[in-house]
Amino acid sequence: MTSSTELDRWLVMAGYMGSGKSSVGRRLARALRRKFVDADAAIEKHAGMAIPEIFSKRGEVWFRRTEAEVIRTIVQERDPGVLALGGGALGSDRTRGLLSREATVIWLNVSPEVAWSRVGGSDRPLAADRGRFLRRAEAREPVYREAADVEIDADRPLGEVLSAVAEWAKAAA
Repeated sequence: MTSSTELDRWLVMAGYMGSGKSSVGRRLARALRRKFVDADAAIEKHAGMAIPEIFSKRGEVWFRRTEAEVIRTIVQERDPGVLALGGGALGSDRTRGLLSREATVIWLNVSPEVAWSRVGGSDRPLAADRGRFLRRAEAREPVYREAADVEIDADRPLGEVLSAVAEWAKAAA
């Protein structure tokens, strides 16, 4: 159920790789006249290196711990904006708890096959192996479902996904 306070909180775009979190989030922020923050870009800035380099030099555990810290810092800012999470950010109990208290989580629900068609073969460290990618997507789905305040079908073209999010925002206002 939507409350009038949902737009007074951080709007957090969640979902698997290739769901459109950054693209939709950036456009939503512009439409709502809010700041946009991409968690992965904030992590890269914090670490002083690109995500593939973080994974190769420091590993996924370091990345996930840093990701949780960076998200906490962002969400504690006084003026809420729109935040695009990395695909695995909701795997952290602390991050899910924080977001349930401080944000409205919008899950861009993309099917694993559509996600793979969008990111397979890219430089993303977790998109190198199709089988692993698909299994990881299926394993994360219950976490996204549990954390979501809003679910949007993200298999559609970007413009349609953005329209669906905009319709939700209009109804929530």
